[in-house]
Amino acid sequence: LAALSLLCIAGIGLSLFRGFSMPAAGTIVNSLMAPMQEGINSFGNFTAGIVQRKHKTTQLQNENEELNNEVDKLQAKLTAMENNLSDYEDLLDLLALSEKYPSYDMTGARIIGKDAGNWYDTFTINKGSVDGIKKDMNVIASGGLVGIVAEVGKNYSIVKTIIEDNNSVSGMLIDTNDTCIVEGDIELSDSGLVHLNHIKADITVRNGDKIVTSNISDKYLQGILIGYAKDVTADSNNLTQSGYLVPAVDFNNLQ
Repeated sequence: LAALSLLCIAGIGLSLFRGFSMPAAGTIVNSLMAPMQEGINSFGNFTAGIVQRKHKTTQLQNENEELNNEVDKLQAKLTAMENNLSDYEDLLDLLALSEKYPSYDMTGARIIGKDAGNWYDTFTINKGSVDGIKKDMNVIASGGLVGIVAEVGKNYSIVKTIIEDNNSVSGMLIDTNDTCIVEGDIELSDSGLVHLNHIKADITVRNGDKIVTSNISDKYLQGILIGYAKDVTADSNNLTQSGYLVPAVDFNNLQ
C-alpha cells in the first residue's frame, strides 16, 4: 500500500509539474488493485451473509418460541375444555342415576383415595358427617351398586365395595324375585367377577339375568342393580345353584 501510494504521488507530481502523462500508470494500479478489491468485496459479502444468516436465525428462534408459547396456551385451553366436558358428562350420569332411583335421596361425592391395586375394593370419598353422610349408607355409580359406607369422618368417608373379599350382599333375580347371595372374592378380582351363591335348584338362571338388591337386606336398599348372572350351575348337593356375577359397575374406573 505504501509503495502504491508513493507511485501515485510520483505520477501526480510528474503530471502537474512537467505535463508528463503516464497513461500506463492507471492501468498498472488498477491491475494491482483489482484482486485486492475482489478479495475485499468477497470478504465483505461473506461477512454480510453471516450477519444476515445470524439475524435470520435469531428471528426464526423468536418466532419458534412465540409459536411454542401459543401451542402451550392452546393446549391448556383444550385441557380445560376436556375437563369441563368430563364434568358435564359426570353431571349427566348423576342426573340419569337420580332419575333411575327417584325414591331415594342422593348426594354426589368424589373418590380421593384408594387401596393399592387396580380394583376399587375399598376407597375414600370427599364427603363426611358434615355433609350428612352416615355409616351403612349405600353407594352407587353408573347405575349400579358400588358398596356401603363403612366409616365416616368429619369431611371424608370410607367405602367398602361388593367386590371386597368376603363381603356379601343379599340379592334377588329381578324376573322371579328369588333370592341369592353375592359374595366378593379377591381371587376373582382379576377376572372382573364376584360369586353368586345360594340360588334355589329349581330356578332357571340365564346368562345376563339381572340381579338387584333384595327386599330382605338389612343394609342395602331394595331394587338397586348389582350386576348380571353368568355361568350358573347346580351345586354338588343338588339343592342350590352357584355361579358368577358380572358387576354393573366398572370397578377399574370409578371416580
